[in-house]
Amino acid sequence: MSGVTSAPGLHVLGVTGGVGSGKSTASKILATALGGQVLDADAIVSELLQSPEVLDLIEVKLGAIVRDETGALNRTRLADHIFAHPEAKAQLEGVLQPAVRRQLWLDLEDMEASGGPVWAILDVPLLREGGLDRICDRVVHVHVPEELRCARACARHGWSAEQWQAREAAQMEESEKAARADAILHNHAGIGALSEQIAALAPTLQSLPPRPLRDRWPAWDFELGR
Repeated sequence: MSGVTSAPGLHVLGVTGGVGSGKSTASKILATALGGQVLDADAIVSELLQSPEVLDLIEVKLGAIVRDETGALNRTRLADHIFAHPEAKAQLEGVLQPAVRRQLWLDLEDMEASGGPVWAILDVPLLREGGLDRICDRVVHVHVPEELRCARACARHGWSAEQWQAREAAQMEESEKAARADAILHNHAGIGALSEQIAALAPTLQSLPPRPLRDRWPAWDFELGR
């Protein structure tokens, strides 16, 4: 811990990084250092994909290809389909993104209502692409060289290099994310080195003033799904 205590109120930190950068690991370490909570968009999506109502909406958009022989969601088939068909990806995002944004807003609202100093760490793959960087106090970028990111992601998920590249291409250029970040964390040398960088950064983050949720993300903006 840094020894610096944040002022009461809501603080929001965004975390960006290319595919295979270890963004989720960095988010967890940041949450520990700041005494905060990770809001994981991928975890929210996983929950949504278990909802029969959401699955029905996806089938309307993409067809029965998303289901397996039992009628359940076939996630591998869905992933392969959307990365091969850009229009299908856009249709899927049209179903999932509003629901993810709604849940993030509700989670932030609950955190703010606690009344104490709270830190929300946004682990959102398309943070900048979706405009959620605007609600953050700072954005931290996790940098790892491309070759190492590809190797890590392929080993973890069983992807080919081409599958990794397809997912990487669906996001903003890694170099642009890094250029727009307020701080860079280098994650090529293991968790120990990453933790040391975060410990050094934590006091600066802890000193930031809070901002109310509705000043960051006005209700009209949320309700329109922007």
